[in-house]
Amino acid sequence: MNDTELASHEWWERYKETVNDDPEMRVRGHDKFDEDFYVEIGDERFLIRMDGGRVRDVIPNPGLNHRWAFGIEGSREAWNEFVREMPPPFNHEIVASHYRTAVRGEDGHLRLTGDNEKIFQNLRPFQRALDLMRVAHNGGGG
Repeated sequence: MNDTELASHEWWERYKETVNDDPEMRVRGHDKFDEDFYVEIGDERFLIRMDGGRVRDVIPNPGLNHRWAFGIEGSREAWNEFVREMPPPFNHEIVASHYRTAVRGEDGHLRLTGDNEKIFQNLRPFQRALDLMRVAHNGGGG
């Protein structure tokens, strides 16, 4: 694990580099991933602006003049589990985590929000972008 705190400016810079250098984001249509999304970690929200499967920008605390298609929310503890090198069951990928929150009503997992159609149209690259958070957090990629 690295010594950079989750969601710090340095962490987001490492994440951006990891995504932008990832060969998988450029194959199987991931280069068409242009939907902006937000990540909410506890009380902090970050807008991830995507352009052709690359992170164009990460905007902390986006305002009313920013747009996004969907988002993912969770406590800082849930995110810390998600980015662990070996996450616990149901916090290892977004659909399983969302199921535990939305369907089972359990705490401690991540939850999808926003336009369901856009989420599922972009699920593969969105999920890859989220998986790369784990890679960036644990010092891989980039």
